[in-house]
Amino acid sequence: MSSGELRRGSSPKPGSLFLRINNLVISRLKAIPEVAIMKNIKKSRFYFVPVYVFALCVFFSGSFVRAEESAANRFSEAVKTFEAYVQERMVFDKAVGISAAFMKDDFTWAKGFGYADLENKSPAKPGSSYRLASVSKTMTAIAVLQLVEKGEIDLDAAVQTYVPYFPKKKWPLTVRLLLGHLGGISHYKDYDKEGHIKVHKNTEEALKIFSDFDLVAEPGTKFNYSSYGYNLLAAVVEGASGQSFGDYLQEHIFAPLHMENSRLDDPVEIIPYRVRGYRLLKGKIKNSEYVDISSRLGGGCVRSTVLDLLKYARGVFSFKLLTKETTRLMFRSMATRAGFFTGYGMGWRVDPYAGHFQVAHSGGQPETATRLIILPRLNFAAAFASNREGFTFTTYINRLVELVLQEDVDIRPFALNAKTRDMLNACHRVYSYGLAYFERHSAPQSQKQQELEKAFAFFNENVNIKALKKNYPKIKKKINSGIHPVAKQAFTKIGSFMATALHDAYGKEKLKDYYRLGFFSFFNDYIKLSRSWPKEKKTFIFSKRFAKTVKGWQRDWQRTYTPYARSLNITGAADFSEIENRLKKVFSKARVYPDFRGDMFNTAYGFLFDDKVDKAIDIFYRYGELYRDRTSLCSHLAFAYLWKGDTDRSRRLFKEAFKKEGGHPGVSPRRFDWYSRQLKNRDKLKELFVLLEIALELHPENPAVLKTAADFYAGAGREKDARRCYREALRLKPDYAEAKKALKKIEKNGHL
Repeated sequence: MSSGELRRGSSPKPGSLFLRINNLVISRLKAIPEVAIMKNIKKSRFYFVPVYVFALCVFFSGSFVRAEESAANRFSEAVKTFEAYVQERMVFDKAVGISAAFMKDDFTWAKGFGYADLENKSPAKPGSSYRLASVSKTMTAIAVLQLVEKGEIDLDAAVQTYVPYFPKKKWPLTVRLLLGHLGGISHYKDYDKEGHIKVHKNTEEALKIFSDFDLVAEPGTKFNYSSYGYNLLAAVVEGASGQSFGDYLQEHIFAPLHMENSRLDDPVEIIPYRVRGYRLLKGKIKNSEYVDISSRLGGGCVRSTVLDLLKYARGVFSFKLLTKETTRLMFRSMATRAGFFTGYGMGWRVDPYAGHFQVAHSGGQPETATRLIILPRLNFAAAFASNREGFTFTTYINRLVELVLQEDVDIRPFALNAKTRDMLNACHRVYSYGLAYFERHSAPQSQKQQELEKAFAFFNENVNIKALKKNYPKIKKKINSGIHPVAKQAFTKIGSFMATALHDAYGKEKLKDYYRLGFFSFFNDYIKLSRSWPKEKKTFIFSKRFAKTVKGWQRDWQRTYTPYARSLNITGAADFSEIENRLKKVFSKARVYPDFRGDMFNTAYGFLFDDKVDKAIDIFYRYGELYRDRTSLCSHLAFAYLWKGDTDRSRRLFKEAFKKEGGHPGVSPRRFDWYSRQLKNRDKLKELFVLLEIALELHPENPAVLKTAADFYAGAGREKDARRCYREALRLKPDYAEAKKALKKIEKNGHL
């Protein structure tokens, strides 16, 4: 197979075109009365049927060629633009090799970029074989659910029913909760030990790694992503089926879908087109550390190709592996006992994607990074794999979807006022969750008068400036609950009802416009439509004040979302001076305008980690001019100047950001942990210790910050500082088990 390929159908097979022609010819001949055919034969000394068939072959082959050409032409410009984007972007992102593929209806494209083996300059191909990492979890879930359909697994049975050697825990642990990461099973606890296993392990040995760990929470109460939980599910598959996990996947998933290049990873077997893995160390490409991933079994042990992943995707959404009913169950988000959706079904992430019903999963481990996204109702799927661990595909997928579907999937509106931003986020959730629900079910979530009245009342009471000003924390919390069961899924009910009304009034083509125009048009069109409704439907409307607000938002959006903004693609090669000048002119007097902050930050940090600090700082300052968010600007600049070695300026900026908004994400404990890891990875120890001092000064009473600082101090041999921070963390949180264990270890051994 060539490095790039455009084609129709699921997989190329010799003679497949002629087989299709043959089948069509036979069907046409069957439609002709037998008498007529025999008359023609009897009138001639020769049999003319072969000539007739040949003529039909010529006719139909021409039709198929035209169809293939039409499909190729339809996506040719999108493919050409996307290939150029990947080639440019992967250099900036320090990718080594990428294999990518997508399918839309019966059209398939696949291509390799860069190198599968950098040292030997072997090119990446569509058929290159990558570790799938956590994308494997989707297959584990399907294996479990197949056995549920056969009556061999009960979703609500304790796992010990199928894995008797796994020890019982404080609370019962069921198969269903494990599938949704609600079982309380720990993820990696000590990655320095658990993430570098180099010996092969069988299933029981893989489970022993975590079998003695306590549950992190009572099952059902907390979403805790866990690869170990999926290892346990692989053991459930073995116990219920009587087959090894690898044999089960081969017989029941890979073989039925003709996934000839999929299997459990094995370091000693000869696997065609196996890629070599790479990582970034101190900003430079290095070979990946060798890790035997047999210990990750159901959580991440499959090796495959992007072409096989498309076969897999097609098999999933055409119900070749599970029934429609079970597939729907698998694709339904699970929820905590408190009534909050997790955004994860059974083995799949199921959050909407820009108003589309989406199922997806990403994966990352030594040697690899992967992503599979499926939009089932659009017959669309995309698969990506890279042999540079830690790589992320978000911008690549967004760009591909925009080009293929002709939509704008990643642009959201920004507002200077924080409370207005909360309102915008609420509207976007109504739009995204509502449209996705309607796309999936072709119906509103509820048609009951009372339920819809309550949903609209919930929205009108909370999504308004007056309520937010009166009690901001309480109302913001309510707004954030709008998509969840705890709020009766009010936002999804409203959005899907709006989609239904607009579809019924204007047709399905009108709904497609909103994926390009955004949620302002979605809301405004609904508000205009609802004005003509009879009295009994007047409860399904938005308040007059909100309607006026949305109308103003749309005016600003139409003025600021210019053709230039719509086509803007921010990469490392962008002219940021031009971007600032052109956008500033139209943004200056608007209340809402397009949000390019994410792209700007990603690009700036790319320059920063490439030690092009001045370029990063320049982008941050231009961001400040466009979005006038002083707190965010100060936190990003503080880290950039720290990276540069200007510790005094960094300290002043961090303090300014914290003083202005102490709860801002840029100065949160979680962000300081991220900052610390970036500095440690580049051996910037002087800057790291300054950052730890700043974090401790700003968050002196936060046990997590103290624990993080202690870990870094211990790793650098500063045992006195480590002990001090561990002890202070335990004073504030006496039951902090991880801090207690680390302190005990350092006091016993003198080091970690």
